[in-house]
Amino acid sequence: MAVHAAEFLRKGVGKTPARVYLVYGREEGQKHAVLSLLRDRLGAEDLDRAHLDAQEVNLPTILAEAMSIPAFSPYRVVMVRGVQNLKGADAETLADTMSRLPESTVLILYTHGESEEEERAKSAPVPARLLNAVEKHGVVIECKPLTASSFEDWVERRVNETGKQFAPDALERFTFLTAASTASAETELQKLVLYVGERTRIEREDVEAVVSRTVEAQVFRLVDAIALRNAAVAMRLLQDVLASGGRAEAIVPRLMALIARQFRLLWQMRLEMEQGERAAQWFPGDPNLAQLLARQRFLEKNLREQASRMSLETLARAFERLHEADRVLKGIDEGDSDPRRVIERLVVDLCGLK
Repeated sequence: MAVHAAEFLRKGVGKTPARVYLVYGREEGQKHAVLSLLRDRLGAEDLDRAHLDAQEVNLPTILAEAMSIPAFSPYRVVMVRGVQNLKGADAETLADTMSRLPESTVLILYTHGESEEEERAKSAPVPARLLNAVEKHGVVIECKPLTASSFEDWVERRVNETGKQFAPDALERFTFLTAASTASAETELQKLVLYVGERTRIEREDVEAVVSRTVEAQVFRLVDAIALRNAAVAMRLLQDVLASGGRAEAIVPRLMALIARQFRLLWQMRLEMEQGERAAQWFPGDPNLAQLLARQRFLEKNLREQASRMSLETLARAFERLHEADRVLKGIDEGDSDPRRVIERLVVDLCGLK
């Protein structure tokens, strides 16, 4: 059986847990909630629980734990993290073993967090044989990103549980700053509730004062400054991202990918502004503007404002600059390939486009 995380969280485990669960997807907040629900519902004693990482232990260790009989609890609960990294033969062996698991075993398989780029690089989030076996013998739970409206419903339910509520413009701003990610929202909600104290209404000013911007939201502001050709503001925003993101070698490639993605969305928006509905036939599969706005309508106003400041010709030159910077960063073309200096030159260059 396969279900969405929201449905599973609403219905719960039921009277009798499945023999095996597979929890996967990019929405880490939902994944955490599902795993917490399973742990709380199954409630095994410490000696009857095992938490393993598929990258750190071999398959015989996983199988030995799964075949063990519980000593003090109704179930032997075995949680295995990072199952997307199981090799072909190991995935097939584990799939074949599922029908022979003891009735007292609950095997919980889940993927660790991956970026959108890493996920797209793989042909499937988990091996197909493993996915099919869990669907046959247990429950597959997909944790995919929520639409903006579903995310806002989820946020409102969570904040209402604390006896508080969002002002409409505060909720919209919270959704933007957290990029509609439940993983980011969990921590930010806790901070907001503490910040407003005894007040029951959360205002936009509270959100601006407390909520940390996701990298995606920071990149949105950065591209906004580039579209305005404000190099001083763009460089300040860039330094903020670099300062909060760890080593430049790690953050710059992802940052460049996010900037390129934003410009691809602006190209689609500009094309739609000039060609109308017929522009959709030229939209790529990813990122696809129509699909994005169907999930996150709150982005349309900002994207339209940014696109209005850049012609298709300007955007074409921006893609050329991004391509050139990427080749230098990877050492394909000659030039200073220091990541920080590559991204700084790129931002200044993009701000100079007319």
